[in-house]
Amino acid sequence: MSSPPSLRELQHAFAGAIVDGVAPSLEPWIATRGIAPAARLRIYRNANLAIHVDALATSFPALQHLLGEDCFDGLATRHAAFRGNRSGNLQDYGADFAAFVAAQPETAPWPWLGDVARLEWLRQEVALAADATPADAAALVAALADADHPPRLRPCVRALSCAWAVLDLWRCAQAPEHDAIDPAVPQSVLLWREGSQVAMRAIAPAQAAFVDALRHESSLDLALAAAQLIEAQAPPETLLRPLLEHALLAA
Repeated sequence: MSSPPSLRELQHAFAGAIVDGVAPSLEPWIATRGIAPAARLRIYRNANLAIHVDALATSFPALQHLLGEDCFDGLATRHAAFRGNRSGNLQDYGADFAAFVAAQPETAPWPWLGDVARLEWLRQEVALAADATPADAAALVAALADADHPPRLRPCVRALSCAWAVLDLWRCAQAPEHDAIDPAVPQSVLLWREGSQVAMRAIAPAQAAFVDALRHESSLDLALAAAQLIEAQAPPETLLRPLLEHALLAA
């Protein structure tokens, strides 16, 4: 028998077994004790896949409802097996799941599924975002008057524009008795957190572009320009209205 592998080599081989399901170089160093080494490794691999499938189900409940549990589990298992988690934090797992779902051949008849997943991932980001005190009236006036220092959004604010009725589809998944909807109606959505709950509302596409530009720390002029690429005559007060109504600008 060759010399024992180092701890680093054992760890590397075990990680490979979790990802690929096989580790011939590791098996000779695993005690049998009634279970073959390869079978022991499969137990760990299957448990790892189950943990990641459960994590995706937690982050994408509406998608799971729209797909059906069996189809969702199949896609989630495939994603866990071939994409895996690049972070040690399960809360980070699933950032690329929307793109993965949209690219799968079995979801092609329902092209809005990827956008529903995008919305659900933004809900995850909103729920986990840092907190921030909303700006008071004096701070708002000062920020809006200072072209060099644009107002900051609270960290929990997100916006999404889609070619599909993504908010209606999400609501339909939560309440199946919801009235019939036409998926092929574009929708833009504003997301934020109220207390411990994620809130959402439909907004105009220009408003979504404005919010997204501010979230990426654009100046007011650039944010306004981004909005007016979509709606040429969009007035600033209309673009700001949902942010002011829900106190989404940070102190």
